[in-house]
Amino acid sequence: MMRRNAVRAALGTAGLLALLGTGACGAGEQRQAGRVAAESSGCAALQQRIAAGQTVDVAAAERCDQTQFAKLEDRRQAARAKGEKPAMQVSAICRAVDAQAAKGGANLDFGLAFHCRQRERFANTVNATSGLGPANKVTSLCLGARAKKARGEAVDAFTESFCSKEEAAGGSQAAPAPSSSTPPSTAPAPAQSTVPAASGVGDVVCAGSTVTLSGEAGTPAASSDRLPVGTKVKVTNLDNGRSTTVAVTSASGSCVLLNDAAFEQVREAGKFLIRHARIERVG
Repeated sequence: MMRRNAVRAALGTAGLLALLGTGACGAGEQRQAGRVAAESSGCAALQQRIAAGQTVDVAAAERCDQTQFAKLEDRRQAARAKGEKPAMQVSAICRAVDAQAAKGGANLDFGLAFHCRQRERFANTVNATSGLGPANKVTSLCLGARAKKARGEAVDAFTESFCSKEEAAGGSQAAPAPSSSTPPSTAPAPAQSTVPAASGVGDVVCAGSTVTLSGEAGTPAASSDRLPVGTKVKVTNLDNGRSTTVAVTSASGSCVLLNDAAFEQVREAGKFLIRHARIERVG
């Protein structure tokens, strides 16, 4: 009894509790380490499937990107705190996705490819701003669009529209697309700006369309290949219930593109594409 009291007096209450809790903390750390190891293994397997050109669980791939990107950012910020100037990096998952996208991989999910394209653009923009990385780099998704056209495969109007802008911005890095019997258009055809007969006020337009961002700054606004300038649309992200009402201010190569400010009002954290959207004409 005297020895126990002596130990308690020497350690104090906090020290005794810490000593008693050592086993529990160790078990918790082991479980956490196990989860991290399992997650890393799962992401490595996904990365291998992507590299092999196979289909993957898109949501799982995006989660892996989020986890890997967060770790990279933690390291970058720690280095910046030491006075270093490290460039922003893209996750291992997105590097695999970008490699497939640059080939125009047939089994690569467009949403996942676009998600990683935005990561790539964001990294390049930040690097260019800070003077740490390449500027005006044509993204992998647009390199893939170029590869598809070279193989004689069709490229959708939305991809054609934003990739034509990248090609123009890339300057000398943008090689001309190989010629074909039907040269692809670099701008939306004028006929695309006409309004379909069934797009009156209150109607749902562009049923089944995905919605993404145009990358343009300014107050919340939209662009469209089907609705005339001045049309007001309500865009609802059915995955989170958030919506925004904006005016169409310009033409684009897609049913509805939101600029950065409008997209921010309806996006899910870390997402660069709204897969399930409801688009209503309200004015």
